[in-house]
Amino acid sequence: MVNVAVCVATCLRPLGLEKLLESLAGLCLAKSPGLNITVIVVDNDQAGSARQVVERYISRLPLVIYEIEPVRNISLARNRAVAIAGKLNCPYIAFVDDDEFVEPAWLDEMFNTMFKYSADIVIGPVAPFFAHPVPRWQLKGRFFERPAYKTGEQLRWGKTGNVLFKCECLDLLEGPFDARFGLTGGEDTHLFERLYYTGVYMVWCNEAMVWETMPPSRTNLAWILRRAHFNGNTLALAEKALGASGKKLFTRLLKGAGRLFQGILILLPSLLLGRASAARSLVYMARGVGMITGVCGCKLEEYKKIHGT
Repeated sequence: MVNVAVCVATCLRPLGLEKLLESLAGLCLAKSPGLNITVIVVDNDQAGSARQVVERYISRLPLVIYEIEPVRNISLARNRAVAIAGKLNCPYIAFVDDDEFVEPAWLDEMFNTMFKYSADIVIGPVAPFFAHPVPRWQLKGRFFERPAYKTGEQLRWGKTGNVLFKCECLDLLEGPFDARFGLTGGEDTHLFERLYYTGVYMVWCNEAMVWETMPPSRTNLAWILRRAHFNGNTLALAEKALGASGKKLFTRLLKGAGRLFQGILILLPSLLLGRASAARSLVYMARGVGMITGVCGCKLEEYKKIHGT
């Protein structure tokens, strides 16, 4: 048997957590029948609001562990999950988010890819799931879609919304998630940048599908621009935290300025092409401003607000 911990950090999303646990209860392990799964839920609400949701799935999942991380900080919650997995001697650890749900073959495909390509880390796709009608211009602009690759393709970056680690990789890092990013987000960007410098081999698994629920609070221009700013900001902040040289930070500043001016230049022409094109130019600008503010040390505490239920 191979022990794997599926870790979930949750905060005030009972409906999202229930949907995720329901999907984990339906996992199919046709290619990896020897997996012994432990689901670890760390509640980042000191009141323990997720306890009742988790208790409903104790009989439906092989093993469930629930703990509370009272300090509101996504990094500390994830670190607690990693620590629990370590105490259980799990050589593998997977992460999914509490606003996501997985396909039945998700973990099976992740392990199949890890063994097939002798990888240290496997990343999978996260696709948007809309439970309500979305304006056509948002779909046309593909603002909620993430990059995808061929299975087995080596990666430079990663996210924790759909990932499988060999635990020995995380053992190389202090934390492993940095608490400085606990409210700003970007803790996964910072983590994967540090992992890259340790020489880990990370690949993509296109068959391991995870869906991210998009609530109404996200399907609007304000959130799309805020997310673009957030992505640029946390990228620069992660580089600063890693001790980037003045030259590298100056290059990031120039890239941010380039994005900003690119958006400005195409804004007027894009207005003639419809809302999707106009919004795209604003996204360039927002991401550029995020990079510039990040280099300057300004932080956006994105995780103070909870989107979804």
